[in-house]
Amino acid sequence: MKIGAIVFGLVLVLGIALTLFGGGGGGGNDQGAPEAPADSTPTSQAGGSGPGAKAKSVKGGVPVGYPRTKDGAAAAAVNYQVARSSPGYFADQALRHQVLKTVMTSTALGNQQAQDDQMAKGLLASLGVTEQTVPDMVMRAASLGTSVRSFSEDTATVKVWMSEVVGVPTEKSKMPVSGTWSTYTLILQWQDGDWKVATIDLADGPTPLVAPDQSASSTEDMRLANKEFGAPRYAG
Repeated sequence: MKIGAIVFGLVLVLGIALTLFGGGGGGGNDQGAPEAPADSTPTSQAGGSGPGAKAKSVKGGVPVGYPRTKDGAAAAAVNYQVARSSPGYFADQALRHQVLKTVMTSTALGNQQAQDDQMAKGLLASLGVTEQTVPDMVMRAASLGTSVRSFSEDTATVKVWMSEVVGVPTEKSKMPVSGTWSTYTLILQWQDGDWKVATIDLADGPTPLVAPDQSASSTEDMRLANKEFGAPRYAG
């Protein structure tokens, strides 16, 4: 009974985390995403970074200023999602609003801001995170690859396969650090001379098997790793 309750709690918290990562673009699945057209193009590198696809500057801590190309849209999609995947984003409302103002379209901003505020509050409560324990929280995301599903000069649909790590590496944590794999479908629009996010949809996986010769690290090892290793860099 106790084990079942623990497992249920982990699944619940992971679900909340993934809902926040995914945002308010859809109903938590990929059924609304368009099928890949004949010219659907996977980018050569994760995030679409490469010649002509790097951001020109940084605004509000987020790389901005992408070329009006498929690779530019892919790089923007990855970087914008990474910007929404840090402990500071969840714990600091002012930072969260600054990031969203930078990456969202003008029409999508209000709804996304309200949803992310609500979900951030729920996630921190579920993890048992307080102002004092925020520095202990692990929240990271890294792109494993992208695919541009459709593209025009005004709008692009980009799928991003990502790996996420979330949890609190303490002995009394409500949720140990756990890994998930997700695919995000972002619809971007060209607005004010840059790519901006209009909607975000989320689907689970593709999820690999855990290697049979590997086991989860100890709480202390995970805590030390979180301090030793820098967060994943932006794609461009």
